[in-house]
Amino acid sequence: MTMLRTHLLFILAVVVGMAAANAFSFTLPAGASSAAATPAQGKPPQAAPIDSDWPTNGRYATAQGVVYVGHTAEPPTKPQLEYFDVATHRTGNLVKVEGDRYRTQEKPYLDFDLRRPEVAVIEDRHAIDDHQGRFGFSLWHIRDATHRPLIVLLEGADDSTRDMGFLIPYFVANGLDVLTFDQRGTGVSSGNWRFTGPADKAEDVEAALKSLVGDTAVDFARVGAWGPSNGGWVAPIIAHHYPLAFMILKSGSSGTIIDNVSYEVRQDLLHSGRFSPQQIDDAMRFERGLFRNLETNSDWASAGTALKKARTQPWFPLMRIPPGITMPPAPAMLTALRASLIYDPQSTLEHVTTPTLALYGALDRNVDVADGQRGFRAAFARSGMRDFTVHVFPGADHLLMLSKTGYESDALDPPRFVPGYPSIMIDWLSRLGLMANTTQATPVEQTRSETK
Repeated sequence: MTMLRTHLLFILAVVVGMAAANAFSFTLPAGASSAAATPAQGKPPQAAPIDSDWPTNGRYATAQGVVYVGHTAEPPTKPQLEYFDVATHRTGNLVKVEGDRYRTQEKPYLDFDLRRPEVAVIEDRHAIDDHQGRFGFSLWHIRDATHRPLIVLLEGADDSTRDMGFLIPYFVANGLDVLTFDQRGTGVSSGNWRFTGPADKAEDVEAALKSLVGDTAVDFARVGAWGPSNGGWVAPIIAHHYPLAFMILKSGSSGTIIDNVSYEVRQDLLHSGRFSPQQIDDAMRFERGLFRNLETNSDWASAGTALKKARTQPWFPLMRIPPGITMPPAPAMLTALRASLIYDPQSTLEHVTTPTLALYGALDRNVDVADGQRGFRAAFARSGMRDFTVHVFPGADHLLMLSKTGYESDALDPPRFVPGYPSIMIDWLSRLGLMANTTQATPVEQTRSETK
């Protein structure tokens, strides 16, 4: 199943290849080389083209009920056809049976006739040039859309493209236009996502929004952002500079990136069940030391000594440090690590008054849920925030999927969202009064237009 990678793993190598997990991972996959961290590697791997024979992105009324279907593309894997079934809350990828009939990959199988959508999505493709280079994005809407609220779907620290699965038709069919984008180095966007931090991503989104001014499909007084995990650091930066009408933060951290990484590493060590409390303390002490070296860009000789000793410890493989990394890291890697890891959102949050919905899974092992809430409440109290809503879903993990323990390997089978998600987002927006007077969706065929 292709999902947004919204889970944060330990990085000493944000600039290299990503783990294959559903995560907002900054780590190397097993056996990868730290050489991948250098700009000389060029553009990251690209996704294959979307299959032109696939069903239209949209909402379908089937014999089983309502299902939302959308394309996803996260290189180097092939594009997938992602679904969300409202009746069962199941989500995953579809495979073609024959003709317009599609079936879920996971058992028990669900079969869908996707001949014609009840609501089809139109894609307007755009590309602009800002100071970071070429940036590609799309505006998704219904035919004849006028002055509808717009939600920007942010992404995690990964190589995902503008094709973000069922969420696009879900929001479009429920009354919003949607903006998605190609991460740096994917699709038509230049650069490399591994070298961008939260501020860089926010600048790209702000430039895209400004380029759309005058588009009658959008009500620019009702623009907001959906920020999952890493995107939860990006959305408040946008809100600080651009007049967002709302923010939805899904499994977001209110602490520093480094503190969040430390939380996740400790959870991984505990989950392994192989280490004593003393060993876990030793591993975390080693990690904190390396982060100190990174933050201060100093005392690399001591870091090298600590790394040499750590390599002999049984917990070292869980640190996900690139094989062959040096202390200090190569200049390109060091620059990217500092840009991507050294960020504290508190000074930004203290200036944000945008109405905000924060969603968490009670079993989240990638973000400290209690600490995240405390940090947001404290910062928003200082900012004068008047509308901050938190909802914690029992039995849900980082992706808001039902889980036994919250660890990625313990998701319930077949995969499904916790009851109440994603509908809670539309309900909350309606309560804010942001869904009034939107043009209604009617069945249409998908079309595409492109601007340069």
